[in-house]
Amino acid sequence: MMRFGSPRRRGPSPTWAHPSGQRTRGFRSFSLRRPQLAVRRLRSAAFCALCAAAIASMVVTWVMASGPAKAEGPQISYFTLDNGLEVVVIPDHRTPVVTHMIWYRVGSADEQAGKSGLAHFLEHLMFKGTDKNPQGRFSQTLATIGGQENAFTTADYTGYFQRIAREYLPTVMEFEADRMAGLVLTNDNVLPERDVVLEEYNMRVANSPEARLGEQVAAALYLNHPYGRPVIGWRPELEKLNREDALDFYKRFYTPNNAVVVIAGDVTGAEVKALVEKTYGKVARRTEIAPRLRPQEPPPAGAPGDFGGPAGGPAQPAAQLPRALQRHRKAGAGRSARGAVPRARRR
Repeated sequence: MMRFGSPRRRGPSPTWAHPSGQRTRGFRSFSLRRPQLAVRRLRSAAFCALCAAAIASMVVTWVMASGPAKAEGPQISYFTLDNGLEVVVIPDHRTPVVTHMIWYRVGSADEQAGKSGLAHFLEHLMFKGTDKNPQGRFSQTLATIGGQENAFTTADYTGYFQRIAREYLPTVMEFEADRMAGLVLTNDNVLPERDVVLEEYNMRVANSPEARLGEQVAAALYLNHPYGRPVIGWRPELEKLNREDALDFYKRFYTPNNAVVVIAGDVTGAEVKALVEKTYGKVARRTEIAPRLRPQEPPPAGAPGDFGGPAGGPAQPAAQLPRALQRHRKAGAGRSARGAVPRARRR
C-alpha cells in the first residue's frame, strides 16, 4: 500500500554521522513545535474568556440600570354584571379592530332526548330578528361597516362573533343584547329555516361517507352519554322540530347568567365595562341555571370485576378500541359533522 508523507518513527531517535566524525542523535522537528502551539492556544482561550467576562459585565450593568423587567402580554380584565353576565376583555392595541364574542353555556349535549339538533337549530333562528331590529338588519349593518360575523354550535356551547372597527363596538353590543331577550319566532321564519338545516344535514352528513361513518362510530362509542348524539342532530328528529321547541330552549338557556362575553382588540377594560353595563346590563336574567347533570357512561368492558373475576381482584386488561377506529377519530377531529357546526349562510 502506498502512503504519502513520512511515517511516524517509534522507539529511540536514530543516530547520524557528524562531519567531524562524532555520532550525534537526531531530533524530530515537531517535538519543539508542540509547546509553542500549546502556548498559542492558551493565549487564545484567555483572550476569549476575558471578552466573555467583559460582555457579561456589560449585560449585568445594563439590566441593573434598566430596572425590573416588565410583565409581557395583555392585561386581561374580568368582571361580572349584576344580572350574572360574565365579561372578559383582552386588550390588543396593534390595530384599531375589535372582535366581539358571546358564548352561551348550552350545546347539543344539553338537549332533551328526542330533540337532537335543537341547539344548532336555535343558532340559525337567532338571526331572525326582534321587534326593534327586524330580520336582516343586524347582518346588513355589519356588511355596511365592513364587519364580519358567524356562529357555531358544539356539544357544550354555542357562540356568536363579529369583527368590526373599534368605533362600531357599541352598535354590535346593542344588537347582540337585543336578541338575547327579544328574539321573535313565528312559523313563517321557523319552518323555512328548518328546511335550511335539513339541507345542511344533506350536505355535511348524508352526502359524506366519512361523516356518516363518524356519526355511527360516535353513537357506538358513547352508550349512554349525550356526546353520542350528533351536534347537527338525527334527521328523523330534525324533521319534527317546531317553533315551540325552539322558544322553550331559547327561554331556558339564553339568559345573561348563562353567557360569557369576550371582547378582544383595541379596547381597555374600563371602557368596555361602561359599554357592557349600558347594553347587556339592561337585560334581566330570565331564569336560574341549574348545574349540568348529564348521564354518565357505564363501566367499560374489561374493568375490574368483569369476566367473572372478583370486584376487588386484579384488574383485567381493558378492551381496546380497534386501531382503525382510533385512526378514524384522529382524522376526523375538528370536523363540522361531529364537532362545531358553523351556521350555513343563506344567499
